[in-house]
Amino acid sequence: MTEAAFEVTVGHEDAQSFADLSGDWNPLHTDESYAAGTQFGRRILHGAFSAGLVSRMAGMHIPGVDCLLHGMQLKFLQPIFPPARLAVRGRLVSEHAGTGRVSVEITDALSGRRYVEASYEFSRHRAVDKPVEPAHRVSNGHAVTLVTGASGGIAKALLAKLGDHGVGLSRSNADGTLSATDLEEIRKRIGTAPIQGIIHCGWPAPDNSRLTKLGDLVAAVDHHVAQPLQQAIALAQILLERGTSDAMLLLVGSTAADPGRHNYRMPLYTLAKSMIPALSRILAVELAATGRRCAAVVFDVVDTGMNKGMSAQARVAHEDRSPAGRIPMAGEAADQLNWVMSNRNSLLSGATITLSGGAMP
Repeated sequence: MTEAAFEVTVGHEDAQSFADLSGDWNPLHTDESYAAGTQFGRRILHGAFSAGLVSRMAGMHIPGVDCLLHGMQLKFLQPIFPPARLAVRGRLVSEHAGTGRVSVEITDALSGRRYVEASYEFSRHRAVDKPVEPAHRVSNGHAVTLVTGASGGIAKALLAKLGDHGVGLSRSNADGTLSATDLEEIRKRIGTAPIQGIIHCGWPAPDNSRLTKLGDLVAAVDHHVAQPLQQAIALAQILLERGTSDAMLLLVGSTAADPGRHNYRMPLYTLAKSMIPALSRILAVELAATGRRCAAVVFDVVDTGMNKGMSAQARVAHEDRSPAGRIPMAGEAADQLNWVMSNRNSLLSGATITLSGGAMP
């Protein structure tokens, strides 16, 4: 659809409902006696109400129900005095490689008076498979491999390959990380089964705030840096307690921690991931006395998880960075993690293996 239009009648009760929903009780919009004393002489509609109409155009018309809104710009030409009958018209300006731009105009449906000029950028979202429910308990006593972040793409692929020998651990469908206080729950879920390995895929979702712009600094660093470190150490502790004689803790890293990758647009995520090689070496030394091991595998962009939402332009850019000319899938990453886990030699302990396929920064 390249053009669309709809009309809506807005009354004072709609303005009151919007104030109740948004918490914006500015008297210019909600108090008739106050508004009468302003230069407008009466109440005017919230500007953000118009943003809601633009959102309706995006989500229901252009492009429609598969819209993923990226940004919106509005210019208020004239105030809207309710009650008013509004006409909202949208026009597709451009769409290329999965992203597009739409212009919108809000006018008086009767007089044609122009109230708002707007535009927005969009891409299209896609349905994904429902997360695999992690195993709740292993009762047959055979050695198992624990996989954290069970709701993520790589972890799901791993669990499918491991079958009955894999136990998925996930704090929730939205957050596949473990907290340090989850150790007792892990013990309950695996019963008496010994642990032959732990593959740590779970991680907090990437941030998008510059370090110098952080509001609650303590909370942000605790969530993105301190907690992931605590979780990895807690997993090493349970491996030491319940692991088989040559069990391995395999930490999954990211090239996001390398110079030239992503321009540090996820600084706290980057900082936390940068700890993995050093953490792997330290834990390898501590686990070595018992024959247990720790290693790290670092991937570049894998076509799963948070990367499923990348724009078409970003996808092409990452494909161009790869000598193979494509982005690897979750199953390929899972195969490589299994390949590392299958190497029982102690020489692997403390190593960081970068499996980027030769991708350039």
